[in-house]
Amino acid sequence: MKRLLLVLILAGCATPPPAPEPEPKPEPPPPLVTPPKQENIAIAGLMESARADAAAGKLPNAAASLERALRIEPRNPRLWHELARVRFQQGQHGQAENVAVRSNSFAGDDRALRAENWKLIAATRKARGDSEGARQALEQANR
Repeated sequence: MKRLLLVLILAGCATPPPAPEPEPKPEPPPPLVTPPKQENIAIAGLMESARADAAAGKLPNAAASLERALRIEPRNPRLWHELARVRFQQGQHGQAENVAVRSNSFAGDDRALRAENWKLIAATRKARGDSEGARQALEQANR
């Protein structure tokens, strides 16, 4: 009996084997680092190409470069403005006005760009013989 009691006492003092350590939770993936905007590099290159082509009188090439850039950034008001200028140089005055209006729709608070668009709209109207419309557009440009 003493032996049994001794075994029970010793068994009560014994510690259970250590519980296995829980598996460490996997680290969350690091936040995605946004790569540099390749589009911006592409846009800058296309804009530079379009300006060089326009200066050289290669207006169809300039328009094609701007249209490519607009497929990348369709809400870029500066691209729309540049395309409006090219269309004006091509003698496509109605289209130039429409494109300048679209540029204004994306220009937001960029007052200088909006004024440039209104000046271009005035020029397109004047070229089509709409002197009153040209005057109204210049008033908008000066606001």
